[in-house]
Amino acid sequence: MYIGFLLAILSGVCYAVCYVPVRFINKFAWENIWFLQSLGKLVFLPILVGAWAIPSFAGLYREIDWRLNLVIVAVGLYSGVCLVLSGMALVRIGMTVTYAVANGISLLVGAFVPLIIQHREAMHGRLGEALLLGMVLAVLGVVYSAIAASRQDRESAYLDPDQQKGRSRTRTMVVGLLLAIASGILPSMNLTLAFAGVYMKVARAHGASEVFAPLALYIPGNLAAFFAMIFYFGFLWKKNGTLAQFRGPDMLRYGLWCLVITVISFAAAIFYGWAMPWMKTYGPIIGWPVCLTVQLVVSAVIEYFCGDWRGRALRTLSFALIVLTTSVALFAYATALIHPTI
Repeated sequence: MYIGFLLAILSGVCYAVCYVPVRFINKFAWENIWFLQSLGKLVFLPILVGAWAIPSFAGLYREIDWRLNLVIVAVGLYSGVCLVLSGMALVRIGMTVTYAVANGISLLVGAFVPLIIQHREAMHGRLGEALLLGMVLAVLGVVYSAIAASRQDRESAYLDPDQQKGRSRTRTMVVGLLLAIASGILPSMNLTLAFAGVYMKVARAHGASEVFAPLALYIPGNLAAFFAMIFYFGFLWKKNGTLAQFRGPDMLRYGLWCLVITVISFAAAIFYGWAMPWMKTYGPIIGWPVCLTVQLVVSAVIEYFCGDWRGRALRTLSFALIVLTTSVALFAYATALIHPTI
């Protein structure tokens, strides 16, 4: 259980760090950045690692009910839309506020739904009190983080300065908030892991280790997500004429930074999937809030050192981080209560 808790924290750290390179390549078109890193983390790396780590990989999906495969593909298509919305929000309002708004919604849906369905009995006693209070504080923390972001007086460092000329900062903030809200409505990765354990069971039967068994679940969903995203990329390439950037003089530098994003974000998904078996059926209930909260705290710290936070916005953010840290402590306490019983 404790190892799972630490892996969820490590996953949150990786998710917070992975998009920092966007600050350094903001003149590379958004659609080109998201295409390259999505191609790597959703297609190439999962298939390459899955083929290496899961024996008889190609035949695995024939052993799973076709209806379940269809559900995972459908969730993947929706996830692709969410990834596009999240990426569009991030470049407008930064990592912290995007994670704050999206995570607040994801915490409720991604943790409370599995809790109520799978462990309704846990809502009683000290365990239930710790989980509920942890949820409340986590949501309160991300709300205050969003308020803090609205008080910032600087333009987004993730967006090309030339694109921000003539744009209203208020309009950019509002659009970014709406996109973040839309991206957080359904935390598809967590709900999929909570209710589709058959993929990992079949992968383990094929000889896969606990580390790589979640890839059996990620691959069909990831391919569907990328399929959904590619249409929007194509629309933007035609509209903005940005395909020409792939032949530009800075393409090597842009490509290397996109590779960094790809590797770190893929590692985040692996760490989170690896945490689930250690945390048993409580993984999505505790691991998801911990991952999201750590992601927000670390991203806020990174942006503080980059100079994005100061004055009144910084004071509000500091209060939010204290609340979020307390919520993580409560989830750790809940982990200690669960540990002796499993």
